[in-house]
Amino acid sequence: MFRIGEFSRIAQTTVKQLRYYDEIGLFQPEHIDRFTGYRYYRAAQLPDLNRILAMKDLGLTLEQIKRLVADDVSADEIRGMLSLKKAQVEQELHQQIERLHHIEARLRQVEQEGEMAVDDIVLKELPPQPFFSFRETLPHIRKSQLYLKEMKKLLPSRLPKKALSHFAAVYHSQAFELESVDIEIGFLLNEGVDEAVQLRSGPELTMNILPRVETAACAVRVGTLPDGYESYANMGRWMEANGYEMAGNVREVFIVPPNPERVEETVCEIQLPVTLMERPLT
Repeated sequence: MFRIGEFSRIAQTTVKQLRYYDEIGLFQPEHIDRFTGYRYYRAAQLPDLNRILAMKDLGLTLEQIKRLVADDVSADEIRGMLSLKKAQVEQELHQQIERLHHIEARLRQVEQEGEMAVDDIVLKELPPQPFFSFRETLPHIRKSQLYLKEMKKLLPSRLPKKALSHFAAVYHSQAFELESVDIEIGFLLNEGVDEAVQLRSGPELTMNILPRVETAACAVRVGTLPDGYESYANMGRWMEANGYEMAGNVREVFIVPPNPERVEETVCEIQLPVTLMERPLT
């Protein structure tokens, strides 16, 4: 048997915690010397302690854990609960990293205020473009990446090899949104196709035609969605300085599409339809 200090080492938990668990009747030593009061534990008790620690990491209170221990919760049940908690923590971590990217992007805008160049804005005509796509209001813009992953896996086997071009998105929302985003996503086509493709996640992709745009202000962003904040701000300054106004839905064409493992490598051309503002008669 192990004295409490020795057991704390092999269990990788503190003596203070072991003593407290003993006091509240949650996890007790195998033996207490009635003369010295020393607590002794066996290695065979480790599975029971690990169950308690696992449930604590799940966010359960000690009172809840006591009830579950009394009900003799199985290892499989705890494994299932831990797997669910792991997925939740990973999602929360992803969201916090995303939030950090947004904060960093806004900070860069504040630091570079008045120093942003507008020389990288290019005007060009956008011809009619076949677009294999679907339109949906997404609960959050990040869901588009899940659709992209499925489309990249499915479409090459369903469409002619040379038909697919770049992944693209058309924003139909009348204002910037991260949630409840009215968006059309899919792949630009090098040639027309007749087939419709149903995604397992629900939407059906069909061929549509993006209309001709006489004049679009275009800029390239590299990196994550928040990295585009500076590009959009530059476009706004350029339009204001040159007498243009917005004239349609913004498009984003991904030269290098988003990859969750290497988002910093994303390369996207922002295409914003514009028209010259009418000058008042004098």
